[in-house]
Amino acid sequence: MSPSNVRMNLKRPKKIVTLVTLAMLVLICSGFVLASQIKTVYQVSYKGTTIGEASNPEIVKQWFQNEYAKFSSEYPDIQFETNENDFSIVEIKRLNAKAADEAVRSSLQKSFVVQGRGIQVIVNGKVMGIVKDRETADKILNELQQSVASAKKDLKVQALSYNGEENQDKNDISSQPTLKSIGFVEPVKLETIVSDPSDFISEADIVKRLKGTDLKPITYVVKEGDCVSCIAQKFNISQEAIYTNNPWIINDFINIGDELDLTVRQPKLSVKTEEEYSETVSISGGVEITYDKTMRVGVSKVTNPGKAGKKKITYLMTKVNGDLVEEKVLKEETLDKAVPKKVTQGSKVIKGVGTGAFAWPITGPTITSGFGKRWGRLHAGTDTVSSNRDIYASDNGKVITADYNSSFGNHVIIDHRNGYKTVYAHLSKIKVKKGDLLEKGDLLGIMGTTGQSTGVHLHFEIRKGSTQLNPLKFLD
Repeated sequence: MSPSNVRMNLKRPKKIVTLVTLAMLVLICSGFVLASQIKTVYQVSYKGTTIGEASNPEIVKQWFQNEYAKFSSEYPDIQFETNENDFSIVEIKRLNAKAADEAVRSSLQKSFVVQGRGIQVIVNGKVMGIVKDRETADKILNELQQSVASAKKDLKVQALSYNGEENQDKNDISSQPTLKSIGFVEPVKLETIVSDPSDFISEADIVKRLKGTDLKPITYVVKEGDCVSCIAQKFNISQEAIYTNNPWIINDFINIGDELDLTVRQPKLSVKTEEEYSETVSISGGVEITYDKTMRVGVSKVTNPGKAGKKKITYLMTKVNGDLVEEKVLKEETLDKAVPKKVTQGSKVIKGVGTGAFAWPITGPTITSGFGKRWGRLHAGTDTVSSNRDIYASDNGKVITADYNSSFGNHVIIDHRNGYKTVYAHLSKIKVKKGDLLEKGDLLGIMGTTGQSTGVHLHFEIRKGSTQLNPLKFLD
């Protein structure tokens, strides 16, 4: 091979190396150019759907903080809930990626929700309003109860224990009522709720709503078996409201077919209290008469003046918003037994003269309406019921009335010939006649519902002269 050929072969590899080097340099330069065009952005998604790309995650976080601050500034006392957890942020690297922060903020505004979290007060199935928290709701309900419990509204028993000022014994002692329970008539529910903050109301506004009244126009036609207290319980209103709306009612007399106006304004939330009350009353020992045949007729002498006893009567009063709606005797306790006055009377034993010690005229009595002045009118006797409808003479005496009238219906009046008379009204049957001499416990009639009465019961009175007395002070 000639030297010239050798030189040619040596030069060709140099050209190849040069081309390869140039290509590598081009690739390296291109790589540098592409790397400089790859950008980092932060993809923002709502419930898995992309809503924009931000240049920095702090932009989104700061936007949330600004919204919280605005809510707290406008509604400082209301806790809030948001849907922040529905949003996510993912870092993305992409060629020529471009962030759009304002577009992200706009999308956040459309999807972001902030609401108040409070307590919904529901009375009798109806929403009264939303307050900021349970503590506030409990405070409102407690203050409503306490306002009724602490109100000094007619603390004295209004019916069963009433003795009448003209007949009040100076030795009778009454206690102050003791609160046994307090609650609401209507069902109350407190439920957590998330709602627009504009739906929340202040403490003063919800108290106003709860104390607000609904006018309930009611006309009721009296049916068989009705009584004033029964109707009051049935419609959850006070007896006072019935008497006020129907001033024609006297001595609780109502007839089948009478129309009663029961229209009454009642708060949307009524407070019910039970109070225990007791009074110590003096009880008569009665009079025991001994007949002396050696003494002439009409002559008598006191051999033992006797003494009054004491009895403690405990009542349970149920009130709604301070108005008495029910009252019942819980127990009677004899504290000091009465000693009867003993009198020796001339002449032979005379049948039909009372002892002055009265017995219940029915067995197993349950009091349904007691003696006393109620709302400006006097209920002059005691109404009682029993499973045994036989009526018996409360003491020895002479029947002076065994007749019918429109008020008492079939009724019997016994003169005990010692200053006392007893009245037995609304009988279905009379078993005695005028002029009969009766001993204590003799059958005189059957319980009924005649006259101005709609429920089967006995109306029983004890009278001294023209004064009507509280039977509970005399009965064994």
